[in-house]
Amino acid sequence: MTPHHLELQAPAKINLFLEILGKRSDGYHDLETVMLRTDFCDRLTFDLLDTPEIIFTCTDPSLPTDEKNLVVRAARLLQSEFGEKFGCRIHLDKQIPHGSGLGGGSSDAATTIMGLNQLWELGLSQSEMSGLGARLGSDIPFFFYGEAGLCHGRGEIVSVLSLTGSFNFVLFCPSVHCGTAEVFSRVQRIGSPKDVAPVLAALESGNPSDLAAGLFNRLQAATETLKPELQMVPEWMGRVKPGFLGVLMTGSGSAYFGLSASRAAADAAAVELTGLGHGIVRVLTCGP
Repeated sequence: MTPHHLELQAPAKINLFLEILGKRSDGYHDLETVMLRTDFCDRLTFDLLDTPEIIFTCTDPSLPTDEKNLVVRAARLLQSEFGEKFGCRIHLDKQIPHGSGLGGGSSDAATTIMGLNQLWELGLSQSEMSGLGARLGSDIPFFFYGEAGLCHGRGEIVSVLSLTGSFNFVLFCPSVHCGTAEVFSRVQRIGSPKDVAPVLAALESGNPSDLAAGLFNRLQAATETLKPELQMVPEWMGRVKPGFLGVLMTGSGSAYFGLSASRAAADAAAVELTGLGHGIVRVLTCGP
């Protein structure tokens, strides 16, 4: 029986590694990045309509609800590609901060494609949905695959990675919005690209100390130059007790995460970090 109502979660991602390999002729950058899906999620609800209307509402009044929003653009793309006569009422319960580097908008778009594939009985494969997502945004294809991925190109070429163990993080989201394009325009790299191999090996072994040693984000210095108020974040996260094995900004910012040795250590660090105020704090457990 075809569902007329769906509720789906749209998970945030964090970048454990992000290197820029060069500038492309299309104006984008060639990337090498390792992304990890988290248990910090937006929630989307979908209700089938007999007319081709796309009605979109959101709990965050600062976000557009027209074609400027990736959720609406994803729905319209599916309608135009497949001549879909049905519509949908979509509601987004927004939890992932906008402009934080956590991929919330991309995840919402991917989840919309997955949800409408079910609701409208389109029968699209994972690969077909990923291809549609890539037309809307570089990070979107990652969300159609597993818990972790090594991504190349603009970020749309995804190789699925297996996790043998769980990793525990404390996420800190300051109330600062970062524009991705402006951050990329400020990036400078001198010398050879950073090697992603240590991160891949750590994910395979499940060793958090090894993972901490490989954490890297080429965009972090550019973001902290653009938004100087963020420069203090790694320093005071580094003073939290119990200490983090490593601290890194995700994506183009402004969110940071600290990698903990255990869930108990993450819980304790999150309590202290919350006491400092200044932003959203969440404990993330990623992996099986």
